[in-house]
Amino acid sequence: MAVKPHLPSTQAWLADSWQRSIGAGLSEFQLPQELRLDASELKQKHEQYQMLIALVQSHALPLFNQLMAHSNSRLLLSDAEGYVLRHWGVSRYSTKLADVALDIGVNWLEQHKGTNAIGTALTAKQAVSVVGEQHFIRQNRFMSCTACPIFSPQGEMLGVIDITSEQQRHTQQTLMLVSSLAQQVETALLCHLPDSHYRIDLAAQPNLLNSGWQGIVIADSDGRIVGYNPMAKQLLNQAKVGDSVEQYLGDNWSRAGGFNQHLDLHLQTQSLNIPSAKSRVAMSNKSLNQLGVRFRDPQLERAWQHANKVITKQIPLLVLGETGVGKEQFVKKLHAQSARRTEPLVAVNCAALPAELVESELFGYQAGAFTGANRTGFIGKIRQAHGGFLFLDEIGEMPLAAQSRLLRVLQEREVVPVGSNQSFKVDIQIIAATHMDLEQQVTQGLFRQDLFYRLNGLQVRLPALRERLDIERIIHKLHRKHRIAAQDICPELLGQLMQHDWPGNLRELDNLMQVACLMAEGDGTLTWQHLPDYLAAKLAGEPQKVERLNAELLSEEAITHQDPASLLQSGKFTAELNIAAVRSDSLNKAIYSNVQQAFQACNGNVSQCAKRLGISRNALYRKLKQMGLKA
Repeated sequence: MAVKPHLPSTQAWLADSWQRSIGAGLSEFQLPQELRLDASELKQKHEQYQMLIALVQSHALPLFNQLMAHSNSRLLLSDAEGYVLRHWGVSRYSTKLADVALDIGVNWLEQHKGTNAIGTALTAKQAVSVVGEQHFIRQNRFMSCTACPIFSPQGEMLGVIDITSEQQRHTQQTLMLVSSLAQQVETALLCHLPDSHYRIDLAAQPNLLNSGWQGIVIADSDGRIVGYNPMAKQLLNQAKVGDSVEQYLGDNWSRAGGFNQHLDLHLQTQSLNIPSAKSRVAMSNKSLNQLGVRFRDPQLERAWQHANKVITKQIPLLVLGETGVGKEQFVKKLHAQSARRTEPLVAVNCAALPAELVESELFGYQAGAFTGANRTGFIGKIRQAHGGFLFLDEIGEMPLAAQSRLLRVLQEREVVPVGSNQSFKVDIQIIAATHMDLEQQVTQGLFRQDLFYRLNGLQVRLPALRERLDIERIIHKLHRKHRIAAQDICPELLGQLMQHDWPGNLRELDNLMQVACLMAEGDGTLTWQHLPDYLAAKLAGEPQKVERLNAELLSEEAITHQDPASLLQSGKFTAELNIAAVRSDSLNKAIYSNVQQAFQACNGNVSQCAKRLGISRNALYRKLKQMGLKA
C-alpha cells in the first residue's frame, strides 16, 4: 500500500483525496492505465458540450492568454465525468506531459489518475491547486495544476476549467485566476439563458459593479426574472425566477445606471444582444438549461417535450413506468430546466413511509400534536416544497386516509398541519409517479377516483429499457461509466444484452455493468466470462430460442406468409419464443440481425449460411435480397 505523505491538518481535502486514491487500488509508484474515449465518443461529447466549449473560448481564453502566455502552461476544459474536452495554450507538450496523457478524451477522475486538480475539484466541488508532491501518482509530481468547477445557472456542475504548468509553481494567485475564469464562464451562461433581454448588475458600492463579484440579474423583455447569480440572490433575498424586477428594484431599474435607496444598491442595466429567430431556436436546443438532456428514443423524447409544456402552467403531471426506468431522474431534469429551478425539489417516497406517519410527514404537525412529536413541530414536505416541485413517488401506495387530505391540498392549494386549525397557502408544482395501474387501483377501491383525476393532468409513460430504440447507446454509456480503463464489449455479448428482457430496466443494467467491469479489470474486452453467473446462464439460453424462431420464420411457409407478425398471433410459436425474439424493436430486426451475422460468418457463402440457419437456399436468397445483401 502506498505511504501517505505528511500533510498539514488544514489540508483535509488533500488527505481525503489521497485516501480515495489508495482506496481505488492505485499505486503512487505505477502510472495507471488510461481511460480514453474513442473518436465517435469524443465527437458525441463535443456536440453535447458545444456551447460550453464556445463560451470558454470567448470568455476565459483571452484572459488566460493575457496572463499566462509567457509560461509553459495549458488551459483545459473537462466535463463533469472527468473527460478532457479541449485544451488551449502551448502548441505541444513536453515529453513528460505527453507521457502522463493529459490530452483530449482522457479521463482524469481520481479513481483513474489519483489526486489531481481536475479529478479532485470534481469530487470536492471547489477550486483546488495540486502542486508537485501533492499529486498521488509519482510520475505526475513535476506538474502544477489548478482547477475550478463550472456550474450552470441551475447549480448543476457542468465540468472543470484547469490550468496545468510544467515549470511554473502555482500559487494563490493562480487559484484566484482559475476561479475568475470559471466565474466569467458562469456569467456568460447566465446571459445566454432563453428569453434573456436585460442584464442588471447590483452592488453595495459603485466600484464593485464591474469587479466580477457583483450580483447579476437576467430579465426578459417584460422585466421578468429569468435567472441570477448567487450574489444577486443574497442581495435581493426573496427574489424568484418569474418575479417582476420592478417589485425589488423599483420602476427605474431599466435605466442605464441608478441607485435603489430602499436596498442601498447601485444598479447598472444593459440590454443583451438578442439573436435572430433562427439562432434563438438553435440556442434553445443547445441551452445549458438542458445540457445533457438529449433523448434519442422517440417515445421518451415525446414524453419530455409534453412534460415541459405542462409544468409551465402548473398542471399536475403523472409519470408512469416500470420500476427502474428512471422516473426520478426524469423529474430531476424537468426541475433543473424549469422556471422553478432555483426553488426546492422535494421528493417523497410514499411506499417507504409508514402509514401512521404519512400525514405528519406530508402536512407537518403542530408542536405537541402527538406523543413523540418534535417540541418545535414540523413544517412538512408540502410546505418545504413551496415555490418548487413536490415529487410524490410511488403514489399508488399512499394510504387512503392520506389520499383524501392530499386531494384537499391540490384543490385548495393550502395545508393544515396535524393538530392545528391554521391553514398555510402553498405554491407547488405537483408531479406524481408510479409503476402501478392506477385506473385498476381505482376500480378495486384502493385509490380514490377523484384524486386520480386531480393528479392526471397530463400522463406520460417512460418506456421500459427493452422498448427503447437507443438501448445500444445506453449499454455503451454505462460501460464507459464503470469500466476501469479503455475496453471494448464483445460483439456477441453486446447483441445478447440488447435482446435481453431487463425486468429491472436501467437500474438492473447499471448494476450489471458495475459488477462486470470490476470483474473485467485489466482485460481489453468485456466478455461473457465477466458476467454474473445467473445472467450469463439466462442469456446463454436465448440465442438458441432466437435461432429456432428464425428458422421457422425463414422457412418457405413463413416467407410467403403475408404478415410475419400474424404467425405469432396464430399460435404457431409459443409465448416463450415470442418473448425471446420479439421483445425489442421489431420481429424483422431480430431476424435480419441473425441472418446478417450468419452470412458474414460464412464469408458470403449462401449454401453454408442456409445450412447454418436450417432453411432453403431460395428462402435465404429472398431474405438477403430484402436486406440489400444480394441483387
